[in-house]
Amino acid sequence: MNTSTTITPNESNPQEYNLQPLEFVTSNNKEIPYPINNDNFHEENNHSIITRSVTTTTSTTTRSHQSSLHLLDDPSRFPDGWNNRAMITLFGSFLGMIGSLGYVNSGGVIQSYISENILINDSQSSIGWIFSIYNFFAFGGILISGIIFDKFGCRIPIFSGIIIMFSGLLATSFCHSLYQFILAYSILAGLGTAFVFGPFVACLSHYFLQKRALVIGISYTGGGLGGVIYPLMCRSLFSKIGYGWTMRIGAFISLFCCGIGWLLVSDRHKEFSPKSEKRQEASSSSIVDVVENEFISIIKEIFYSIDFKILYKNLLFTVLVFGLLFNGIVFLISIVQLPSYAISHGFSEQQSYLLLVVFNSFSIPGRIIPSYFADQGLGRFNTFCLINCFSLIAFVVIWLPFGNHLTALFIFAGCFGFSSGSVLSLTASLVASIVKTSDVGKGLGTAFFILSIADLFGIPIAGAIASGSKQSYNNLVYFLTACAAIGAIVSFISRYLYGGFNFNRV
Repeated sequence: MNTSTTITPNESNPQEYNLQPLEFVTSNNKEIPYPINNDNFHEENNHSIITRSVTTTTSTTTRSHQSSLHLLDDPSRFPDGWNNRAMITLFGSFLGMIGSLGYVNSGGVIQSYISENILINDSQSSIGWIFSIYNFFAFGGILISGIIFDKFGCRIPIFSGIIIMFSGLLATSFCHSLYQFILAYSILAGLGTAFVFGPFVACLSHYFLQKRALVIGISYTGGGLGGVIYPLMCRSLFSKIGYGWTMRIGAFISLFCCGIGWLLVSDRHKEFSPKSEKRQEASSSSIVDVVENEFISIIKEIFYSIDFKILYKNLLFTVLVFGLLFNGIVFLISIVQLPSYAISHGFSEQQSYLLLVVFNSFSIPGRIIPSYFADQGLGRFNTFCLINCFSLIAFVVIWLPFGNHLTALFIFAGCFGFSSGSVLSLTASLVASIVKTSDVGKGLGTAFFILSIADLFGIPIAGAIASGSKQSYNNLVYFLTACAAIGAIVSFISRYLYGGFNFNRV
């Protein structure tokens, strides 16, 4: 059996670090590092060392000075197999992604229609606030829903989110002015999306460890499928039954998918958060009882649990989120502005809708294939770096030089749809791999809250750059290319912090 050591900060002296012994546990024919409880080891090795681990092996005396990040959870606690409970939860999460992320991935269709037919007197920058505020609440709100998930499981936040999101989407169908869209779509539907989307993803981490990237990728394909369904629906129904009834039909589709998903998913938060067991026993009887008797305690738990100390305690987390921030800017601006870009270059509204269909269609294999290789041998951080490079190439080689050609735009939509789908599905598994399972909701919530701040300002900035002229949209492409380049560079830095220079499976 192999053993190694890892480094943990000395709480009494932040400048000192303690060696922590590891053993390699076999799970699914793979050796996984897991910490050993050995007090004698700490007594013998309690001294200051540099922040680089020394790996030792019983079969050899060689030592390698490579960075290591040991597994934060016991692999024996995860089935990592296709058992009934895990599979039902995965299918429920998939349906939930159709209903929640479908509208996120169709923002460009809604933006293009309302700017051309409803808010014709408002600027692109002003209209951009509708979708920036929506994404701020949809992703930033995961900070709250993630904490509720860690404490009480997935049932309460998803049920609440379905009601809020459905109400917001219905109200959006009656909107005719900018402030109405912001109140109904941006705030109400956005917050509801956060309470649905976050727990649907987080519950998968309770059943899978080694296959976490793959199953989250499979779940995320629901968002890609929703991003195909909604644009095609809008393309067909806007001209036939009008904007209002098209949005209402979309709202009922979301209600159906999320409702069935809510009935199917489950979690194991009692096992991973023992302190919440008594609270869960009280809350599992009735949702009404929770609202009446424990609302104040839930609010206190939320605010007491919001802690951004991880940003300076965990450098890897900080760098990773910084890179994901630029990935998010590129993704959201592209998916919102791509149809308007096509229209500004002389292509029809129908053709611009099809660009999003192609984008989301290719995001479906993009959410599965890279995640599969990430789990099987390539590694999540290695896959993350390669996908970022592929995104940058798509901008530099296709959109920048050939953006005036419709064929090139469809090719770009397919390539970037594949890569962006990969980044989105890897985001949750990357964050979950560097935090404890009991804190995965908080970790995802903190990460998405930071990303949502960029979303809040990214789309209005893009609207200010793309003022409506053909040249202004070309300038927007330059801006997106620069952001894609920064995201690619930072992805390699995060990969180095996780696994060093050696091209290992990390």
